[in-house]
Amino acid sequence: MALFAGGSYSVTDGAAEAEGLLVVAGDATFAKNPGGVFNVGRVGAGSGILPASGQVMLAVGGNLRIAKGTTVDIGSGLITGPGYGGGVRAGGRIDEQGVLQTNGGDRRSGEGAAAALDPYAGFGATVQAQSAALGALKPTGTTKAAGGTVTFRSTGPSDGGLQVFEIASADLDGASTFVFESIPADASVLVNVTGTHAVSISPMAVGYNGDRVDLYSSAHFGEASAKVLYNLRETPALTLGGGGNFIGSLLAPKASADLTASTNGRVYVGGDVRTHGSGNESHNYPWTGTPVFSCTPTPQPPTTPSPAPTPSTPGTVPSPTPSTPTGHKPSPTPTAPRSTTPGAPVPSASPSTPAERTPGTSLAFTGSTGTFAIAGAGVATVAVGSALLMGSRRRRRRGN
Repeated sequence: MALFAGGSYSVTDGAAEAEGLLVVAGDATFAKNPGGVFNVGRVGAGSGILPASGQVMLAVGGNLRIAKGTTVDIGSGLITGPGYGGGVRAGGRIDEQGVLQTNGGDRRSGEGAAAALDPYAGFGATVQAQSAALGALKPTGTTKAAGGTVTFRSTGPSDGGLQVFEIASADLDGASTFVFESIPADASVLVNVTGTHAVSISPMAVGYNGDRVDLYSSAHFGEASAKVLYNLRETPALTLGGGGNFIGSLLAPKASADLTASTNGRVYVGGDVRTHGSGNESHNYPWTGTPVFSCTPTPQPPTTPSPAPTPSTPGTVPSPTPSTPTGHKPSPTPTAPRSTTPGAPVPSASPSTPAERTPGTSLAFTGSTGTFAIAGAGVATVAVGSALLMGSRRRRRRGN
């Protein structure tokens, strides 16, 4: 599952796309201003990890509303494989004043929340349990917040392949530059955010072991996105402002989220999610830290992360003074996919064939059924996806 909203989900203004499986426990509203296309499932560029063609890509427990002038394009260009396009489930009614394009995928409504969300109905409880388990882990490094920059520095060995940092929500609030230093090559990163202070950040620069990784030109864009998870266990409200790239997954079981920045990682929020930026996107990079995030609400402790690729020679670390944020332009409607090796999706300006799936499930198969993890070939895919996403963005800038 790429994005989970435990409350409602709304798209307004110029938000562009949501990659992978989108699950909304409450109502979902798509109302772009002044109209236009919002892609779900298969997108213009991203990780390339998504449900197989014909499978559910949008599940809504309540009502699904599409405003006049807005087109919601599900599984665009998926014309080969076990099915076509992407499926839609709505527990309530579908108010289609605009256009719901499933590209051959099945659409159902009025079947009730339990049926529409099956097998994801218990996912909210799973998110809470995993957030609590991760929040209990001891830090393995230091955190320093000063002048809008937060620096996470490893000072000890990884705990089972995991580097753990801790920061108060009040100290994270207002940050715009994030620097990760001395992170072991085989480690994933967990940032535990403590306290009940609302958090509002505008991501403008991210450094990882000396490389500037939030730019599409970075060779380690996807790798860094897959390595980092922020666990906001008690945060009541989360705002990702501006138009830059947030690097890493988000786990916020008690928060509602307001997004104008693009997210690069999985987003699991217990409350409402509103996305309303200008061409902002959510990309489905799964965390390599590998705790089980199954759809049944059975608490599971974190497990040993899978090894990640060794970073290349360090480059330039972002300055404590944030640079100009990365801009976003609306994504073009994806074209027909090219075939790739099953289980190793490769994104591009025209995203590739989706990830292999486990039979009988509606979750993208990423190496562990119904989990929040990728391993082995999946990690390599992130690195390849980063390079191809960079090429896609360059082509977009030349074409706009």
